[in-house]
Amino acid sequence: MTVQFTRSGVVTGLRATAPLALPVAAYGAVYGLLAQQAGVTWLEASLLNLFVFAGASQMAVLPYWDHPLPLLVIAVTTALINLRFVLLTASLRPWLQSLPDRIVYPMLHNVADESWSVAMMRYRLGERDAGVVVGCNAAIALGWFPATLIGFLLGDSIPDPEQFGLDFAFAAVFAAMLFGGYRSRRDLGPWFASGIVAVIVWLLVPGTWYVVAGGIAGVAVAIWQADDSRHVDIPDAAS
Repeated sequence: MTVQFTRSGVVTGLRATAPLALPVAAYGAVYGLLAQQAGVTWLEASLLNLFVFAGASQMAVLPYWDHPLPLLVIAVTTALINLRFVLLTASLRPWLQSLPDRIVYPMLHNVADESWSVAMMRYRLGERDAGVVVGCNAAIALGWFPATLIGFLLGDSIPDPEQFGLDFAFAAVFAAMLFGGYRSRRDLGPWFASGIVAVIVWLLVPGTWYVVAGGIAGVAVAIWQADDSRHVDIPDAAS
């Protein structure tokens, strides 16, 4: 497989992911609002964006933002929520493995759920320009970073983001990715397995284990479906 890395690929990724940048920006603004109200400084919020760049986990640790910081709790919570990126980035290996590490590792650090979803849809359609991954990542970052700053600056003027429906932005983004990635009825098995297991674990187990459990269940069903060896041809009975 020939892998390219071109400027036109970056532009392609930017254009393909641009529609998701707006709802990501709305969610980023909510994060900025809540971060400011939780006592996070502008510098701390900026550093979290730069070094973590994972909206769900950044949002999840805000209730623990106190002095002294419960570092172990924050680290464990962040790790559990972000375990899914082990699966997401592993799926990019066939596409990126021929590129040098100095290019691949920054790309992997900036992968978001939304950019991964769009990039993989392009890959399934035959795209092999790795610049597309960079463009997809950049589109999400361009939506997220400025919006978190704007939300932070507006933190005092909007005490309740839910009043404006901004809290729904995160769910809207994932719904768009889910249905945008639908290819056939075979996709429904992993989706239902992931959703059902996630809900059950959410009801029974405290914390964010439901994220990990749902992801593992979905992947397990997808692997099972892809295993053609489980199909056994039964020969016709002799007459």
